[in-house]
Amino acid sequence: MLTYDLEKRGKTPMYEYLYMCIRDDILSGNIMQDDKLPSKREMAKNHNISVVTVENAYAQLLVEGFIYAKEKRGYYASKVDGNWINNSEEIMPQTEEVKKEFVVDFTSNKIDIKNFPYATWARLLRRTLLDEEAGFMETPHPQGVPELRLAIAEYLKDFRGLRVNPNNIIVGAGMEYLYGIIVQLIGHNKMIGVEDPGYQKISKVYESNGVKPIHLKLDKEGVVPKDVYDSKIYALHISPSHHYPTGIVMPVSRRQELLKWAVRMDKYIIEDEYDSEFRFSGIPILPMAGLDNRNVIYMNTFSKTLANSIRIAYMVLPDKLMDKYREKLSFYSSTVSAFEQYTLAAFIKEGYYGRHINRMRNYYRDKRDRIVSFINTMPIKDKVNIIEADAGLHFILEIKKKIDEDVFAEKLRERGVNISSLSKYCYNRMDKFKRHFIINYSDISSKDLKYALEMIDELI
Repeated sequence: MLTYDLEKRGKTPMYEYLYMCIRDDILSGNIMQDDKLPSKREMAKNHNISVVTVENAYAQLLVEGFIYAKEKRGYYASKVDGNWINNSEEIMPQTEEVKKEFVVDFTSNKIDIKNFPYATWARLLRRTLLDEEAGFMETPHPQGVPELRLAIAEYLKDFRGLRVNPNNIIVGAGMEYLYGIIVQLIGHNKMIGVEDPGYQKISKVYESNGVKPIHLKLDKEGVVPKDVYDSKIYALHISPSHHYPTGIVMPVSRRQELLKWAVRMDKYIIEDEYDSEFRFSGIPILPMAGLDNRNVIYMNTFSKTLANSIRIAYMVLPDKLMDKYREKLSFYSSTVSAFEQYTLAAFIKEGYYGRHINRMRNYYRDKRDRIVSFINTMPIKDKVNIIEADAGLHFILEIKKKIDEDVFAEKLRERGVNISSLSKYCYNRMDKFKRHFIINYSDISSKDLKYALEMIDELI
């Protein structure tokens, strides 16, 4: 039996650390070619971790070729070139050093994993494993197992005020995969409008799929309708409930203007609600798809609310695109294991997800309030402005003094604090965003925050 000290993983995700341990043993020869690895259940039991964690580690080893599978017999170590051993010895310390470089990383979008409902999730995993009727060993439906799609539809109705047809839901392994599906549905020769400033990974994914992104500047209410009408875009990708990184919440009048554009011009709005659950006051904002779903593709993910390692996202297609999907793309296989889908379906259906969201909303609201109050007790309070929307897991720190953003950020990195300016998210540099820095606080401790603020205070 392979045994590793998982307490040494630090902030590395459990499955990733397990993968690295097994990989290094294969590279060093501790696990020889054709040696049989423990079963997923044995490995999980030996380390007191979930089977899904082991499954994800084995999946990564399998895709990289470190192990191979024999049907109904298990996993075995592959033959590895000896030259990799020396290379790995040279590279690994450098990789570890990079991971440990920053005392505080305000650019990280990790969530606080200590609040993950491990006991409940593990119990549902075991129940799914023992349920012979669940069918999790069978190939799941291309759109996702019906139980999960129905659970998502019920959740959207009860918690978001959004009524959707479960048959219009597509479940995928992360938002990036779903973006690729969208590109195939609307066509590679089309242009997609994206927000400027905005989350740049979105543009990169579209570009990698052969689509040209058009960067549309924001005013205080979001994307400007006139700019949308004047452009030649076929679809508009926006986060109206809580824009990243500015925190703008688009008012209903602006939403209606954009919906009119989509319907009149027969275009599409891609509504990205990546962290809409974390609104700290009032009821959740009704999605644009709740106002008019004829030309809106609604998207969301469970990675932000449960754990970064749970790569399950979904989108709701309007009827016209759903018909096109069934005609042209229904041959795609599901990218999320049925085992995880059935577990998540039970987690949502039995009310655990809703209760978890409420707990996390209260937790992050209290954490944000403590951080803001803490800043207001420090000498730095007179040198900065805190710009925050009443939602999300980040806020903007504006520095009043004129500084060189790049020099400032580099000096902070030398002191172990990684930070990113809002202007780095702009495709067209705009003066109004100068000296604005993004504070992602979801995974930052009070001690580390105090150190970071002291370093910022020193430099301004």
